[in-house]
Amino acid sequence: MRSAVELAPNGSRAAIRLRPVPRYEPPFDDEATPQVWTSSRQLTLEWPADGSAASPPATMEPPVVAGASGDAKLAVRRFVRLCVEVLNGFRPAAHLRRLALPSHAAEVVAQGLAGARRAADLRRTRQATARRPPVAVIKVVLCEPRAGAVEAAVTLVTGDRTWAMAFRLELHQQTWAATALLVI
Repeated sequence: MRSAVELAPNGSRAAIRLRPVPRYEPPFDDEATPQVWTSSRQLTLEWPADGSAASPPATMEPPVVAGASGDAKLAVRRFVRLCVEVLNGFRPAAHLRRLALPSHAAEVVAQGLAGARRAADLRRTRQATARRPPVAVIKVVLCEPRAGAVEAAVTLVTGDRTWAMAFRLELHQQTWAATALLVI
């Protein structure tokens, strides 16, 4: 029996090939089953059976669950892709309006426009002969603090500059809409 580090039968190649790790990490989703965050030291409320005390509320708040739902991940991916297209100059910043809650749309579009202007300034400062580097996503970290709301932090890179973008999406009438966007 051969070990994994021995040479292959023809003697010219190793049995195991090592490949370099990509420069980005995938989103955090290594927990196959969501875990409910509870404490063993948390006090439980015992309600009397005779009804003398106030009864518990009829609608209980759902427990906080680790990780984000698949629907939230899809909405984040869609929003990030649209923001990157705006930052690269392939879309106008006004296209962010349709993915934002109407009461917050002006702020979301203004942040997208400011980020697009900054990216355009970076492209203009480079030499005319140099290829303009697009804004690319390095890492996306997201969490769902409550059902129907997801917050994400995105690391972006263009050339030798690293940026950050943070946003919040909320579920309104079965549609994910942005309520906040910040490009740093």
